[in-house]
Amino acid sequence: MTLSLLALASTLALAQDAPAEEAPAEEAPAEEAAGPTTYTLDPAQSRIYVLVKYDRGAAIAGHDHVVAAKTFDGTVTWDPSDPSACDVSISFPVTALTVDPGNARSWEGLEGETGDGDKSKIRDNLLGKHQLESDKFPKISYQSSSCSGSGNSYEVKGDLTIHGVTKSVTSKMTIDAGDTFSASGTFKTGHDTWGMEPYSALLGALKNAPELTFTVNVKGR
Repeated sequence: MTLSLLALASTLALAQDAPAEEAPAEEAPAEEAAGPTTYTLDPAQSRIYVLVKYDRGAAIAGHDHVVAAKTFDGTVTWDPSDPSACDVSISFPVTALTVDPGNARSWEGLEGETGDGDKSKIRDNLLGKHQLESDKFPKISYQSSSCSGSGNSYEVKGDLTIHGVTKSVTSKMTIDAGDTFSASGTFKTGHDTWGMEPYSALLGALKNAPELTFTVNVKGR
C-alpha cells in the first residue's frame, strides 16, 4: 500500500514537472495575388511623340522635327501575373500636337532650334487639309488588344486611330509596374498607313520622308 502511494506521488510529481506540449503553430495564410491595378497616366511626366524626317533624296534639304502631344488622357490596367489581361487606353485631340516643344529635339539628338514662326507654319500644314485634316478628324486614340511577355519586356498590340483610319500596331515595350507604372517603346509606320501623303513643297523639291517613328514613354500612378 505504501509503495503504491509513493509510486503515485512520484508519477504526479513528474507530470507537474513535465513541460506542457506546445500547440502546433498555425500556418500563415498564403498571400493572395495582387491582381490587376489601374494606373492614370501623367502627361507632365510622359512623352508621346512622332519623329518626322525630311526626305534625304529630295533636291532641297529640310529639317527633322519632333511632333509631340502636349496633353492626353490615358489609363493602363496591368496585372504582372497575367499580362494578357492588359487594358491600355490613350486619346487626345489632334490640336494637342505641337512641333519641337521645349527641349523635344534633344529627345532624338536633333541639333539646332526651330523658330516660333516656323513651328507655327509646320503645325498649320500638319493640321491642314493635306495632312491630318483636324476639322474632319479631331481625335487620335489608341486601345490595346493584347499584351504578352515576361519580366519587364513585353509586346503590346492595339488599334491606333489617326486621320479617321484605324490600324493595328505592335510595339516592343519595357514595362515596370508597382506603386507606379512606366512603359516605353517605339514603332514605325508610313504616312500611307493613315491615308496621307508626306508633306511636300516647291513641286516636290522639298518633302518629308514616308516613314514615321512613334515613341511612347509614359508614367502613371
